Amino acid sequence: MSQHTPFIKPKNRTRYIILLIVFFITTVNYADRATLSIAGSEVARELNFDPGSMGVIFSAFGWAYLIMQIPGGWLLDRYGSKKVYTWSLFFWSLFTFFQGFIEFVPVASMAVTLFILRFMLGFSEAPSFPANARIVAAWFPIQERATASACFNAGQYFALALFSPLLGWLT
Repeated sequence: MSQHTPFIKPKNRTRYIILLIVFFITTVNYADRATLSIAGSEVARELNFDPGSMGVIFSAFGWAYLIMQIPGGWLLDRYGSKKVYTWSLFFWSLFTFFQGFIEFVPVASMAVTLFILRFMLGFSEAPSFPANARIVAAWFPIQERATASACFNAGQYFALALFSPLLGWLT
């Protein structure tokens, strides 16, 4: 009995390119996620948000991410990783981009708008780690899955190490 899944040829190197793509997407995921964390103090100062308002805005991501985990997994099972991940990446990047234009929103609705954008960011990012797990399961034999998972998980910390100083400097 082979320890490889029936769909994978052990000598196929394509899976390493797939893993590099997943690493890159995970890096973008965490860079997008961290932008407000890094710029939060400056945003709060410029927009006159108190710590309570910022706490609510920061929590929006977590609530949406929590709510969308199981539906995100269902979407991945139903429509596949490629389609769901593509749309997820598009929308989470779009909602991150829109956060940069919060100053053009009327002052009375800035906090609500930022909350909604953070909520939609969490909503859009929720399928990413289930997608990563699904991709690793499809492309890697059982004996390589833990290492492959460690590689894409390293993308989180690569993003923080690379983008935190850059975003701090930009802020």
